[in-house]
Amino acid sequence: MKVFVVDRKKLGVIFVVMGLMVVLFSIGIRLDNRIRTTAFIQNNMGALKEYYVTDHKISYKLPSKWTTSEEKYSGGEILYHNNFKAQDNSIHGYVQVWNLKRDLKSFLDDSKVSPEVQNKSQDFKISDIKINNNEGYLVTYKTTGDGKPYNAFEYFVKYNEKFIRFSFYVESDKLNNNMPSVFRAIVETLKYE
Repeated sequence: MKVFVVDRKKLGVIFVVMGLMVVLFSIGIRLDNRIRTTAFIQNNMGALKEYYVTDHKISYKLPSKWTTSEEKYSGGEILYHNNFKAQDNSIHGYVQVWNLKRDLKSFLDDSKVSPEVQNKSQDFKISDIKINNNEGYLVTYKTTGDGKPYNAFEYFVKYNEKFIRFSFYVESDKLNNNMPSVFRAIVETLKYE
């Protein structure tokens, strides 16, 4: 039979340290949400409005000041499409749910070398990302539309046999350092039911 001797001072210090760690972790989570809210306010995007894609059991949020319009596509590849646009038209884009028939990475690699992308975009980069424990990719590039230069930020997130695409296009002269973080925060509002 073994007898354990416990030093009360050491045990007390361990409990105090563990308690502080829990408190700091809780404060960190609350601050993270407030920092994101502050980033939306600083970029004049306001509060977020939740959108539900009931057919595919997902939801996501966009700034409530942005206007949205859903479109339907035939063919079975694009299952859901919602356009969005900022009040000042400096940011526009869309959210899509795609039926994934092949590997997402090979789909993006093929897109990178397509003639349409080659002729219309510059500085095309694909980066691995993780959004809410799901693998995905961030694609960034520069393009033109309506005679204006744009910076594109496209997030592709794997979900079951599908992928969700968030595409953000920002007028290059209105791009600021906070926007990539704000776009990622919007993509991270994605929830699976």
